[in-house]
Amino acid sequence: MDIEEVAQDIYLLDLGRDPIYSVRQIAYWLVDDQTALIEPGSTATAVEFLVGARHAGLDLERLAYIIPTHIHVDHGGGSGYLAQKLPRARVVLHPRAVPHMTDPSRLVQALRQVHGDDFENAFGPVLPLNRDRILLADDGQVIHLGKRDLTVVFSPGHASHHISLMDSLTKGLFCGEALGFIADDMPDIISPAGAPPFDPDVYVETIDKLQGLGPELLFCSHLGVRRDVDALIASLRESCDAFGRIIEQGLQAGDDREQIWEQLSRYVNARHPGARLPLTFELTITGYIDYFKSQR
Repeated sequence: MDIEEVAQDIYLLDLGRDPIYSVRQIAYWLVDDQTALIEPGSTATAVEFLVGARHAGLDLERLAYIIPTHIHVDHGGGSGYLAQKLPRARVVLHPRAVPHMTDPSRLVQALRQVHGDDFENAFGPVLPLNRDRILLADDGQVIHLGKRDLTVVFSPGHASHHISLMDSLTKGLFCGEALGFIADDMPDIISPAGAPPFDPDVYVETIDKLQGLGPELLFCSHLGVRRDVDALIASLRESCDAFGRIIEQGLQAGDDREQIWEQLSRYVNARHPGARLPLTFELTITGYIDYFKSQR
């Protein structure tokens, strides 16, 4: 685990890449009177975190909050495991996420549909959370850590249970995937993260809501820290418009997924020559397709 201080008492924990999509797994460790871990990742990632944290001398006894921005397996799947290993910490969840984490059977079924029956080989099991270990989040709720406060911001679109967190000390926003995804070979092109079930209209509303908070930093879950906030959000809006238009027109023309992929590839290459769509865009295409079909 690589550790880097990226803002005042905020440490980026680079936990490598997931074995399916080769996406960076990044968590954030906030040191304060009460310490918080944002984006615990999958159980496989959480295991690596505990090993790395003890090796690096992180004070796990001070950990008060485990905060996944949402419960997709690569963000919150390890929450139950960490709660077992760190009995003093509470897990902060959107109300919609609570039933799926106290009884993850439906979540596991969905994971098998998306990633295959052997998803646990890559991500580890999703262990249930006891209800008394959960802090139920509310939109606008303030979590006091000490010298800094974290304000919870409901951020639907990518997932109905997605939350973001605004840090009072740095004016930074822990945005999960509510503000898109950036592939390694497209550092200036941010694209919608549309894993199903996905609502692109609500997603754009959330983008506007989060920009209205005036963040000066973005603490992204798979990318790291970015300071070019306005430029990235403008790029994301453009991508949302283009992705939605290309996929909807492709469906209306009877195109298959391969043809839609090629059209999106041409769009991306026009903006960033030589770039290739990452494998994760398969999920985004599925999210858009499912959404447009549901609107018919």
